[in-house]
Amino acid sequence: MIGSVTFFDDPLQRIRTGQFARVPILLGNMEDDGTVLTYNTSDLAAYLAGQFRSIVGSESVPPADMVRALYPGSSDPQVIAGTLRDILSRWCVHILV
Repeated sequence: MIGSVTFFDDPLQRIRTGQFARVPILLGNMEDDGTVLTYNTSDLAAYLAGQFRSIVGSESVPPADMVRALYPGSSDPQVIAGTLRDILSRWCVHILV
């Protein structure tokens, strides 16, 4: 404990081992949550390469056309914001489960 703040070694490990308070939580996202974080980003192919290369390797980065198809009727900046929103809001849930 430092001051009035308690620190734990590894919060994710505590969750995995059940050492956490069992209280209800509410997770979710709004339609435009990723927009502010992707302001002035419009090159979908470059965005995908930058975001996914470190996760999946350069040979496995999804093609821009494949990702665009998941967000029909959206412009590239909207697709970029949507992918960021979906990764941030859904990825964290899958890690915890």
